[in-house]
Amino acid sequence: MTHEHVKILQGEKVKVTCLRCGRCCNGPNVSLTVFDICRIASFLNVHWRELRGKYIIAVIADMLAIPVLKSKGGLCIFLETSEKPSCKIYPARPMRCRLYPFIPYSPGKTNIINLDKCCQGVGIGDPIEPPWNLIENYYLEVKYHYSKLYHLVFSEGYEPLNALEALLDEVYEVVNGKQREACPITLNHETFKMDFSRPTTSMN
Repeated sequence: MTHEHVKILQGEKVKVTCLRCGRCCNGPNVSLTVFDICRIASFLNVHWRELRGKYIIAVIADMLAIPVLKSKGGLCIFLETSEKPSCKIYPARPMRCRLYPFIPYSPGKTNIINLDKCCQGVGIGDPIEPPWNLIENYYLEVKYHYSKLYHLVFSEGYEPLNALEALLDEVYEVVNGKQREACPITLNHETFKMDFSRPTTSMN
C-alpha cells in the first residue's frame, strides 16, 4: 500500500469517512506497543504469550525488538473478508489502526499530524478535527514503550527480545491487577481502559 502524507495542524479540519474498503489492512505490518498487545490479549481472553507467532511477531531492528501484527497473504491476520471487510479485534485494534488515516508525526511536536491522502475515504463526509486526544494517548504509550525497552537493553543488559518479553510481562500484570505501581500509565488514561468491552465487531 502506497502513502501520500499531508501535514495537518491543530485547529484544521478535514473530510474523512471510513468506507470499510479494507485497503488499510493490507501492506506493511502494523507496529505495536506492549499496550496494544495487552489490549488484544485481554479482548481474546488469553495470556499475551499465546499471541506470539500466531498473531504477533517481533522484528529485531539493531538492538530493539519491534513487535508487529502478523500478515497472511499480504493481509492483516485479523482481517475478515468473507463479506464486507471487518476486523476480528476491532474494539482492541492497535492504536496505529485506530488513528488511520491519521498518522503520528512526532511525539516532540504534538500539534501536527499526518494525513494519508491515499485513503479512499479522505475528502468524503463532513469536516472533522483529527483525534488529538487519541494521538496524545498514543504518544504516552509509545514513549513509555520505547524508553523502557531502551533502558532494559542499554542500561540493564537485556537481550532485545528478552527486554520486550519482560516489559510485556510487567504491563500484563498491571492490566490484570497483579501490580499497581510499575506502570501507572495503564491505570490512568481512558483509551487503554475502554477497550476491554466486547461490542459487536465492525469497521465503524
